[in-house]
Amino acid sequence: MDEMSYSEIILRLKESFPNGTVKFRSDNNKAYIPNQIYTDRLEAATQGKWNKSIKDIEINLEHLYVKVIVTVTIGDHSRDGYGLAYIDSDSKGRPKISNTLDQAAASAFVDALDTWQMGWRDLAPHNKMDWGGNPGIRHLLDSDPSIEGQNQVRLANPNHKVERKCIMAGCHKTLSADEWDLLKQVPNLNRNKMVYCFEHLPDHYKRKIPEQYLKAFLRE
Repeated sequence: MDEMSYSEIILRLKESFPNGTVKFRSDNNKAYIPNQIYTDRLEAATQGKWNKSIKDIEINLEHLYVKVIVTVTIGDHSRDGYGLAYIDSDSKGRPKISNTLDQAAASAFVDALDTWQMGWRDLAPHNKMDWGGNPGIRHLLDSDPSIEGQNQVRLANPNHKVERKCIMAGCHKTLSADEWDLLKQVPNLNRNKMVYCFEHLPDHYKRKIPEQYLKAFLRE
């Protein structure tokens, strides 16, 4: 991976997510983006050329917490993320280490991606009293190429190909970047398994695609 393609990947990571991506925690109403969304964006932007490893784990039974350091690598570039989660007990009073470890690792993964500013454009409006309203990051919101109006959506370069082939028997066409990106807009579709070119994408899936994304694709 050369520096040019790495720069293009980072720009893709920083792009805004579709409306409705940001969720709110039930305990404190804090805005967040689910871990799975970050993974999907990272997978799509790098075409699978990334790696996640656990660098360090600390389980502190005295103070009931788990700390995890996760390293995310894209090409020759790595970032560390730190995650902390507090240990609960089961019905018999035993510490639930496994669940807490998963929570801390997921938090560390998101923290690593946060250093690439993924999700900042989406979370900033919900953090205006903290960092989201700071003039120092205003350029992030003003320069997002995917925001050009409420109903205008920019998809990827339609001539660029990705390393995915249509699973329809007799097709096996290599998907364009636009087709691959469009599959992401189909709710609950596992596009790593259900890979379709647009021609063979079942109609019931097409009907689930938000109108602005479908129109943007057809305009291309």
